[in-house]
Amino acid sequence: MNQTETAHQSDDSKDPFAEVVRSARSIKEQYVDPRINWYKGHTRLPRWMFRLAGISTILLSVTLPALAAAPFPHKTVVLSAMSIAIAALTGLSSFYRWERTWRGNSTAQVTLEQHVAKWELELTNARLLLGPDERIKHVYQATDDLLTNARTVVSSESEGFFSALQFPQQSNSPKT
Repeated sequence: MNQTETAHQSDDSKDPFAEVVRSARSIKEQYVDPRINWYKGHTRLPRWMFRLAGISTILLSVTLPALAAAPFPHKTVVLSAMSIAIAALTGLSSFYRWERTWRGNSTAQVTLEQHVAKWELELTNARLLLGPDERIKHVYQATDDLLTNARTVVSSESEGFFSALQFPQQSNSPKT
């Protein structure tokens, strides 16, 4: 560490504003960053499952009529297996709603990142534009807003996820 860095660091330790900003960053790192990282880590699998199940269902569905018209050995077994696979993929997609999970996680992640960017802007605003008496109060308010907004995003995404859950419905039509 050179003399300039040492002098700057000792100046920061005496500056109440720098201490408040350091504390606010610590709070953000403890409460907001883990949520952003969670959404980042839980977006890829639903996206791939949605695409894999969708593409597989489409390919099997468009191939089924052609195979039904073609003569080949074990035709009944192959057509039955394809029909079962289509039904299974459709049922799993309907039950797990991977597209909804993918969309919800992606939206929550981006929204949280936007709130963090706004928070960073407010810290810069406090440092550059506000008077010394208003700076610390502004950092506290911006951090409180960030935490409130993060809680709202996470609650909203979780509520949306759980409200969309449903058990697969059985047909109640009379059997003939």
